[in-house]
Amino acid sequence: MATSKPTKASTTAAAKAVPLAKAKPQGASSTAATQPPAAVVVKKKRATARQVEQTQAPTRVPAKRSKTRVALAPKEAPVSPPTAGTKATAKTVKKTKSQAASPAVKKVKTPKVLSPQGLVKGKHIVCFWKQNDLGLFGRRPDRWLALWEQDASIEKVLVFETPLSRAALEDWMQRALTLDAPSASEYRLLLDQALAKQQGQCDTGKTSYRSYLAPSDKPANNQDYLRWVLQQVKEHGIENPTVMVWPACFANAALVQAMKPCQTITDLVDDQRLFAANALLVPTITAQYQMWLGLSDTVVSNSLGLIAALGQEFRRSDIDYLPNQSLETAPVAVKVRRSALSRKKRLVVGYVGNLRDRIDTEALLNAMAENPDKDFWFIGQTHGSAFYAKARTQPNGKFWGTMRHSEAQHLVAQFDMAITPFVQEPSVAGMGPGTSAHAAVPTVALSALKTL
Repeated sequence: MATSKPTKASTTAAAKAVPLAKAKPQGASSTAATQPPAAVVVKKKRATARQVEQTQAPTRVPAKRSKTRVALAPKEAPVSPPTAGTKATAKTVKKTKSQAASPAVKKVKTPKVLSPQGLVKGKHIVCFWKQNDLGLFGRRPDRWLALWEQDASIEKVLVFETPLSRAALEDWMQRALTLDAPSASEYRLLLDQALAKQQGQCDTGKTSYRSYLAPSDKPANNQDYLRWVLQQVKEHGIENPTVMVWPACFANAALVQAMKPCQTITDLVDDQRLFAANALLVPTITAQYQMWLGLSDTVVSNSLGLIAALGQEFRRSDIDYLPNQSLETAPVAVKVRRSALSRKKRLVVGYVGNLRDRIDTEALLNAMAENPDKDFWFIGQTHGSAFYAKARTQPNGKFWGTMRHSEAQHLVAQFDMAITPFVQEPSVAGMGPGTSAHAAVPTVALSALKTL
């Protein structure tokens, strides 16, 4: 139920550019997948109208000369977000020039609190998510998708997760077979979900999930990916969609503009540059933020801290606040029998989330030692967690591993209280408050546990 971070990925020379019409690392809040990203560059070169037509984009490409060329690719990189650098529409270019000439925003105004209802225009939606874990953990995009499923005005939703490679799938399989049970659970789920999506088992009458599988002789982010995305859009009969992106995703301005969107929305979740695993990708991710905050008609976030920080840095003063709670669908009652362990009259202290990052290991170990009369339950990713390595043998600790959202809810219903044992650092300041799994459970500070 927590987000994973990508492993380090080396980058090599970019592949030959693919011209498109004129015209994104990891980390997050609840649970997510391990995702090795790599940098992608975008070159500016002239492309004739004839070259543009050769992309076989499903949308009509104007004959006017374009300077946009999209270059995908470092080899051996299973997934990766592209950077900015393309020239978008004349309107976007003009806006960018005016921003460069104007002084930096001195103060970001108080963000407006938005409602998701009515935010999306049109009847078709195309999404670009930055990982391969949708449908598992009830994270923010899953909530968006649930709302759209209930919205009669929306007819089709096409969801693109990051491209997959044979290397990434083999890595998941290796970890699923060799790690201890709590840690291996994450990778078993990812494999199961990836297979189900490829077979269409996760699709509904309205929503379709697509992940590009790279040929064995090419990296996952080869140039064919762009044409494949546009072909999927065409085959699904999608026209003038609302495009929603979560940086750093694998999409860029040229690709989005080729879809002729009626609007573009960027949803910001965490500052991806603050995660240690993304250290080599900071320039790439920064370029993604610059691109999407400049191109999007609407920018929203679940974190006031993130709105202030990114709004100031990228000179966007109209980022709106859309808390996770606004994306909740009708609540589903979860009736659970208390387990035998719970009937011992021992309080259950619970946490749902990634145990690899942000965890204050020493403070949490001290809290467990100082409260031997309480049971500490942890749901989420454990592989690579310093806290898990030290706490897994504690007699009052129970590690359930990574679970689907629906299964985790049954355990959360047995929590007496929840904790958010994070270190105080910039990445935590940029997080949205709480998680949906903890919503019905009182959250307490570690220092207050001894009094309960």
